[in-house]
Amino acid sequence: MVPFSVLMSVYHKESADSLREALRSLVTQTVPASEVVLVHDGALTEQLYSCIAEFEAQLPLKQIKLEVNSGLGKALNEGLKHCSHELVMRADTDDINLESRFETQLNFMQKNPDISASSGSIEEFEVSVGDLNQKRTLPTEPEDIRRIVRIRNPLNHMAVVFRKSDVLKVGGYRHLHFMEDYYLWIRMLGRGMKLANIDQVLVHARVGNGMLSRRRGVSYIGSEKELYKKLKENDLYKPLFSEINFFLRSLNRILPSTALAVVYRTLFRK
Repeated sequence: MVPFSVLMSVYHKESADSLREALRSLVTQTVPASEVVLVHDGALTEQLYSCIAEFEAQLPLKQIKLEVNSGLGKALNEGLKHCSHELVMRADTDDINLESRFETQLNFMQKNPDISASSGSIEEFEVSVGDLNQKRTLPTEPEDIRRIVRIRNPLNHMAVVFRKSDVLKVGGYRHLHFMEDYYLWIRMLGRGMKLANIDQVLVHARVGNGMLSRRRGVSYIGSEKELYKKLKENDLYKPLFSEINFFLRSLNRILPSTALAVVYRTLFRK
């Protein structure tokens, strides 16, 4: 197998127990990572530092420590500078990667050298794996992804692998509140790059801890407006359809959390 990097970012509000589960899922991979670039996005808690120390002998950790909390986009960009390999796996510090995730995605990217970034399906859970019985699946073919980007985020970020050189060609991650990854895929598609998905669950994604509450509010509507502009700038805009979609997506951001949960389960989950 070709060497590859894993890119992660952790900050002080995260749970040490969740981080421990995430790191343990890297240890048990059928194909281990060549390096794990873990960005400390500002000072961490003693519990988080202790958790990371537990894995220093088990994982090829490369720790990048930022003095102040800078947000996910900036933290990932800083970490990307320290990734030694062309293929980079994104992993979140509160999710659980299936044992075969890295092997599956390495095989896919080696067989499809024209694909710049890809992801797979995720199974969401709140307390224990399987408790919600819901998955987020996405179209697999590049042409379908190019169409769906107007409606929703076309990749599952916590299950992404990308070619570092292609991401750097479009400027890496850029700030767009809550949507840095979505904006990155838009710019890659705007440059004619191909994205794909694997129709297979690769990650158990944790969705508790107020995730839906964070997806509401005026700041999120502002991000929706910026996203709409970015689609136009990158030739991914469709007159009238895009305006209607912007209105509906913005409307979702002012719904109560309980109503928003129903929308997500009904429209975007299996």
